[in-house]
Amino acid sequence: MDRARRHAERDALPSDRPVLPRLLGFLLALAVMGVLLLAFDRFLASMQRFLALPVVDPEPAKSASAPAPVPESIPAYVVPVEPELPVEAETPGVPPTQ
Repeated sequence: MDRARRHAERDALPSDRPVLPRLLGFLLALAVMGVLLLAFDRFLASMQRFLALPVVDPEPAKSASAPAPVPESIPAYVVPVEPELPVEAETPGVPPTQ
């Protein structure tokens, strides 16, 4: 019982933590946050410079011969046309053969 009383009294007292490790930890945390904020600032500044660049179309290559004809655009997918059946094959009551 006496031991529990001593521990309870000791818990009520403020603990003496060393100041130097706490101060170094705080300064290290500030340094890390400063580096991160500066890196983020540099990233945002570079992105703003990139977005401020003018958008220009590339100039076509100039050759000594006549300019090449511009190819027509090719669709990505074309639905094939279904062949039409002759009129004689469409008799009622007879299933179509293929």
